[in-house]
Amino acid sequence: MRVRVKTSNTTDPKALQGITALTEGHEYVVLEISARFKMTTSFRVEFNESGLRQSALFDTRVFTVTSHSLPPTWRYFQLESGSFSLCPESWNESGFWEAYYDGDPRAIALYEHERAAILSHS
Repeated sequence: MRVRVKTSNTTDPKALQGITALTEGHEYVVLEISARFKMTTSFRVEFNESGLRQSALFDTRVFTVTSHSLPPTWRYFQLESGSFSLCPESWNESGFWEAYYDGDPRAIALYEHERAAILSHS
């Protein structure tokens, strides 16, 4: 799945939070879809900040979908709250993102493996 940044899609300041990390008009591969109960849906995309590759969740309202094809490695995960996400199974493990951002080698290797699979199908 691919999306293009188009900030003119919304004027809601909440939707624009953190968007300066992304480039207007640039196309990004969606690594995850997250829909939190009673909140807006988000896309996880990668961006470069200070020369480092990072990923974060951004409000879907600032994007236009350019490719609707979903990666075959994604799975559907629903929480008791009604929130759900579409992502690789390993990314949904409890504590995965904390371990990844803490620099855990196992989490980083899992991220890179799943990222490569997603990119090869986008």
